[in-house]
Amino acid sequence: MTQILLKNSIDNMQINVLMGLFSSWNVNALITDEKKSENKTFSQLFSKNRGMWQDYDIDGDKLRNEAWGINEKKAV
Repeated sequence: MTQILLKNSIDNMQINVLMGLFSSWNVNALITDEKKSENKTFSQLFSKNRGMWQDYDIDGDKLRNEAWGINEKKAV
């Protein structure tokens, strides 16, 4: 299968012309209209991963500090 992606919306008359062209070449064509996806926040994208850690006592800040080798400030 070969896909052709049109970056801009086109009107029905242009779609009909394209379908007529494909038909004249004996090419079976399927047109779908894909809606733009909503911009999701970071927490929405990764919210599914939260459930896997629900039974663990894990603090994201602590993990980040350990991963980056950041030590808490020590009293002098």
